[in-house]
Amino acid sequence: MKRSILTTAIAALVSGLTLSGIAQAATLKDDFSRRPAGSASGSGDTVEAECPVDPSGNSWQDATASLVISQTNGNSTVEIEVGGAAPNTLYTVWVRMKGAAHGASFGGSPITGGGATPLAPSSGLAQLVADWVGAGSSTQPNGFTTNSDGEGVLNLSLDFPVLGGSYPFNRMDHADHLLAQTKNPNAQPIPTTIVNPTDAGIGGPFMLRIVSHCQDGLGHGLSPSKREAWFQYP
Repeated sequence: MKRSILTTAIAALVSGLTLSGIAQAATLKDDFSRRPAGSASGSGDTVEAECPVDPSGNSWQDATASLVISQTNGNSTVEIEVGGAAPNTLYTVWVRMKGAAHGASFGGSPITGGGATPLAPSSGLAQLVADWVGAGSSTQPNGFTTNSDGEGVLNLSLDFPVLGGSYPFNRMDHADHLLAQTKNPNAQPIPTTIVNPTDAGIGGPFMLRIVSHCQDGLGHGLSPSKREAWFQYP
């Protein structure tokens, strides 16, 4: 089994805890999968077309990304390390909000209507809303920039559980909600389940995805905008 989750699993089995119960104390250590060469992002862009040329001629397929998630008491810490990727490049990380069950679609970001949202603490929502449908920024709460060797690290302290949890859009400030509604009148600040496509009966293309922004070097807040797909988990 690819995923490695170390938890108080025996106690959970004995007490009959649900996934949300297990999510309160869990550690996950695993690797992201590299997207196949030529994979188009949701914006239709590819690494080969938009990013620097891989000196090895291997379309950056040797690039790697690792993931560590530790969570307890409703909070999570996340560390993502990338190696062998395009150098001096902005990357952002996204968490899936949309899935399917029993043949019906559910979820999605209640602010943008998209299928994913930035993997960032709710304290980052002010910047994410401001950069959304705007000029963008080279720094993002869910972003990091690789060095000249193509290495990069993202460390996050999140005020929600990633595994079996939900994103707390309800913690959005009222002013940020009003601004979001000028960009999408249907924006509603409600907590939203994080979708894991490997859970029984749930469908979805990814839980976490890492994308690059080779085209303009900018992140665009709550929307990934133009981007290139690199890694996904699981």
